Amino acid sequence: MKTWLLLAAAVGISGCYDRANYVYGESLDGLKLELYSENEGIHPDTSVLDDPNNPFALNSPGEETKWDIQSSGDRVAAFYAWSTLLARGPYGEAQFYVATNLQGIYLNGEAAQEDLPQVRQQAIRAFQSVLDNFPDAVTYDATGTNAYELLTPAFKGIVDLGGTVQGGWVLVVTSNDQERAVKP
Repeated sequence: MKTWLLLAAAVGISGCYDRANYVYGESLDGLKLELYSENEGIHPDTSVLDDPNNPFALNSPGEETKWDIQSSGDRVAAFYAWSTLLARGPYGEAQFYVATNLQGIYLNGEAAQEDLPQVRQQAIRAFQSVLDNFPDAVTYDATGTNAYELLTPAFKGIVDLGGTVQGGWVLVVTSNDQERAVKP
């Protein structure tokens, strides 16, 4: 059972601990994705902060906690965590993980059947937002030291979902035979 016992951010605690920005103790198991708005999780929309289903609406997950949630395999909880972070301080890595979690929710049928077409469209739009709004977006490998760009996986995410990449972006093959999304 994936019960998340969230840590209280105690005043005066310092040191090498990840200080959570929120206090929680409720389980994140069994969260269901019920999109609050047609733009939830897509920059610059902040409606996720008003979503009554968002367990992070009042307080954001911490720097380590967001990765714990992401690696748990609970895509709905991860969607809400990353969407909250994106709404409070927009950056490309958050937008990318919003899109990735929406894609996983869609592909695994983790929303009501009638909502899956909307989830797919929002995943496509979230990937497109990475391209349009965060062209310098990167994330890091598990060591936290090696950065890699997110434009190419965002481009591929759109294509994998059967969408059409907008804005003139194309996929090219570099001199070292790597694919890379570029906007000529």
